[in-house]
Amino acid sequence: MKLLVPLDGSAASKRAFDHALWLASEHGDTMLILLNVQTREMLGLSDIRARSDAESGLAARKSRAVLREALEACEAQRIACEMRAEFGGPIAETIDRLARETGADQIVMGARGLGRVRSLMLGSVTTQVIHLTDIPVTLVKA
Repeated sequence: MKLLVPLDGSAASKRAFDHALWLASEHGDTMLILLNVQTREMLGLSDIRARSDAESGLAARKSRAVLREALEACEAQRIACEMRAEFGGPIAETIDRLARETGADQIVMGARGLGRVRSLMLGSVTTQVIHLTDIPVTLVKA
């Protein structure tokens, strides 16, 4: 079984990772695909210039920093994992694309619990992923 676990460093994504790690430990032969998506906005970059190699390198370093703890936890528990760092976005479309490309059986992700009205008004990556993908999604509330 392959579980795609998008991580952004938030408490919600850490709880989702913990749940995915538990699922993997309970079900043998499970691989976690740890994903971090960096966008120009997240890196504080302007959309005016074309993307450069330096910006891609910065995004890769930020992704490694977010994924490092999860990778170490997988190694400690001998859970197979793969790290994926993506630069660009939109985030929800990237999650859906990677889930399909990697043959993920399920997406396990955090939900921040914005509340019904705020979530409806602002939307969320979680809501967008649910609408985009045909792969089962498990939401873990922080």
